[in-house]
Amino acid sequence: MKKRLFYLDFVRTIATISILLTHYNARFLEYYMHPAMPDRAIITLFPFNIYIGAFGVALFFIISGAALMYTYQSQCSLKDFYSKRFLSIYPMFWIGYILVFLYYFYASKHLPYLSVPKPYFLVTLLGMDGYLSGILPSYYLIGEWFLGCIILIYLMFPLLRKLALSHPYLLCIGALLLYLPFTFWIQVPNFLSSKLLMVRLPEIIFGMIFVLKIKRVRFWMVIPSVLILIVNTIFKPTFPESFQTTYIGISCFLILTYVSAWFDRPFFRSVCSIISKYSYAIFLTHHVIIDELANRFPMTELVRSERYMLFFLCCFITAIASWILYHLNRKLLIAIRKIRSGGEKIA
Repeated sequence: MKKRLFYLDFVRTIATISILLTHYNARFLEYYMHPAMPDRAIITLFPFNIYIGAFGVALFFIISGAALMYTYQSQCSLKDFYSKRFLSIYPMFWIGYILVFLYYFYASKHLPYLSVPKPYFLVTLLGMDGYLSGILPSYYLIGEWFLGCIILIYLMFPLLRKLALSHPYLLCIGALLLYLPFTFWIQVPNFLSSKLLMVRLPEIIFGMIFVLKIKRVRFWMVIPSVLILIVNTIFKPTFPESFQTTYIGISCFLILTYVSAWFDRPFFRSVCSIISKYSYAIFLTHHVIIDELANRFPMTELVRSERYMLFFLCCFITAIASWILYHLNRKLLIAIRKIRSGGEKIA
């Protein structure tokens, strides 16, 4: 079993907190509040001149590429890889979806999405409803667009891994040629460019190349990364946000990886390990919990201390829900393994 890399847990913890902040602070934006009150957001809405959600997602894509490459660098059996990816995503997603579906049924006293044609539920079963929500009718309740994009990346990873090992420069050039047109010029109707797989490829591939070739952040890499963040914050360039997100995400990853050595202590290891362990469950539960709690508070009237208190309450309840979801999923996976092993013995 490979040694656990603390810097991946550390960066994943920062990314998880960023996503929690994103959906809490979104309650003060136009989608939820008229007029919007962005000044009431806690901590920040736009770190380094990009939206905090874009910041958190960029870190998640980079560490996903790094973690996959670290795990499968020496060998990658397709059967083993896809089986593990399936079990790491779908059972917990389906359990979470059923629980949220039942909650909404109880709360609203009718079935969600009665008007949506039933065949579209297949999109939800595949975990792609959040990703395709702007294009197809769906039964979307949890998961968001990030899940669908990660599923597509998992499908592509064996090919990306093979190219990274055999032709890394060709892979980087090819990814760049796909990335630039969709970042700067090509628009897909009803589909944000940030959701496009081509736009996320540089982050995934950077994470892979980091583990494969760079391995460790040197101080000379940190200096330009810090300068990039400072310049982008002060001068606020008008480049497309997807482009800014890429170089800000990579810069922050390098800085956080370097800084993680200062926090590599038993207490921080334990905290980051726990948050990383439950990060997928947190991702599936937090948005629903934040929305349900925020709907019960007068968001326009909360003073600063109350807004922070509500955020911590959201985090606390999310932690409980995530613990429950994680362990329900764990029990299901244990049962599945017992059934499979029993079938193998009979055979």
